[in-house]
Amino acid sequence: MNHPLLMVLCAGLLAWPLAWAQPGQTLNESTVQRIMQSVVGVQTRSDEQANTTRTLGQQRQGSGVVIAPDTVLTIGYLLLEAESVDLIDHQGRRVPGQVRAVDNASGLGLIRALVPLRLEAVPLGDSDTLPTPGKLWTLGQRESELTALELVSRQPFAAAWEYLLEAPLMTLPAVNNWSGAGLFDQRGQLIGIGSLLVQDVFGDQLPMPGNLYVPVNLLKDPLPDLLRTGKRPGPAPSWLGISSQALPSGGLGVLRVSPDSPAAQSGVMVGDTLLALQGQTLVSLADFYRRLSALGPAGSPLTLSIRRQGQIRQIELVTGDRNRSFRRPSGI
Repeated sequence: MNHPLLMVLCAGLLAWPLAWAQPGQTLNESTVQRIMQSVVGVQTRSDEQANTTRTLGQQRQGSGVVIAPDTVLTIGYLLLEAESVDLIDHQGRRVPGQVRAVDNASGLGLIRALVPLRLEAVPLGDSDTLPTPGKLWTLGQRESELTALELVSRQPFAAAWEYLLEAPLMTLPAVNNWSGAGLFDQRGQLIGIGSLLVQDVFGDQLPMPGNLYVPVNLLKDPLPDLLRTGKRPGPAPSWLGISSQALPSGGLGVLRVSPDSPAAQSGVMVGDTLLALQGQTLVSLADFYRRLSALGPAGSPLTLSIRRQGQIRQIELVTGDRNRSFRRPSGI
């Protein structure tokens, strides 16, 4: 535990506000005002029969950030299978919206306002060149002031639901209002969107809860296509429909299998242990997702080795497109 920032944290987190108050570590008033009016509330409602309703709930709420006159950037899970979308500005005005895109690769989502927002858009910053450690600010819905954060790591993050970010923005201290919240640099530019509360922002070095923000640079290249067609250019990435976690004994334990997914249709079951992909042993979730992606886009054949009740089995399947598993909103 020789990381200098870790030593500071262990010595006492109460020292951080003093460091943040040093000259040059504040935003000017005009920048603060622009950020304050650009963050909106996001309220969505999904179909009660939708697959994601079982895990995310039918009614969801979080935040979003205005990035164009009629466009709000938020976190994608708020929008999955949404039947209705409402945007609430800083003055309490409610504006109807429509899901423009959910980008499964980054986890970000886009909303189109159906009536004028009349709010100034925030420019996108460069999330690739941020110093670590470095000071940032976050703001979520209904918050009256920005919260200062420290960017402490960019370690890979692999989630149970076939989702991998190679260099997310990990911040301290942990905040509660993270879902779709904006993360801003010292110029007031948007550099990340809040996604999760994580329990270990430093990986295996030191257990420390904080937040994960999705970097905006992941969206810049596909943004024109997402706004125009609702999806990234090119073929859809491979998807199996498996939620899993690494096991201390080795392999990946299957926690959930999405209904009608390639995994479900091929006989993968909750409680199975994934041992190998194409005959190569699986060592972690990140390893699994990288190798799955390398096999090709949706429609690619593969072989999974699993253990079920002490027996090893080989399962042949063809990968699918995650987007096709989602229910389309009524009337679309």
